[in-house]
Amino acid sequence: MNRTSVLAAVGVAVLWTAASPAHATPQLFSEAKSSGMPVKNCQYCHVSALPKKETFKPEDLNPRGKWLLGEKDKTKSPDVNADWLKNYPGGE
Repeated sequence: MNRTSVLAAVGVAVLWTAASPAHATPQLFSEAKSSGMPVKNCQYCHVSALPKKETFKPEDLNPRGKWLLGEKDKTKSPDVNADWLKNYPGGE
């Protein structure tokens, strides 16, 4: 592979990553739990107990998850931050 091909492949990968929506991850789950949130499973933010990344839609979020997504948009953050859960107005 020549240098131009490598740079093009890296550029496509970066654009694809930036364009893909942020999803909850096991890391986000762990961060929420370690910050003292009463997280027991994915339904803390999702409607489904085991959401699928491939079929994710905003409707798959419960009110807490929709609030987090709104915070992500409001702050123009690339990812959801587990610390925001401390400010969730709907209680724990």
